Amino acid sequence: MSQEFDFEGLKGRLLSSSYSPVPGHANYDPMMTELRNLFDKNNQEGTVHFDYETEIFWGEV
Repeated sequence: MSQEFDFEGLKGRLLSSSYSPVPGHANYDPMMTELRNLFDKNNQEGTVHFDYETEIFWGEV
């Protein structure tokens, strides 16, 4: 499966992760700069595709 994001959508997806540095953290600005660089290198017509695979493991412990 995949999702398609413009830069603002990609930024929102990143910031919705609990492990992502928040504004004011020392790593926030460098992270945003690198996200922009990655987006600029990889976007096609203003969007990037975010591919993912979900794996489910079922069992008893």
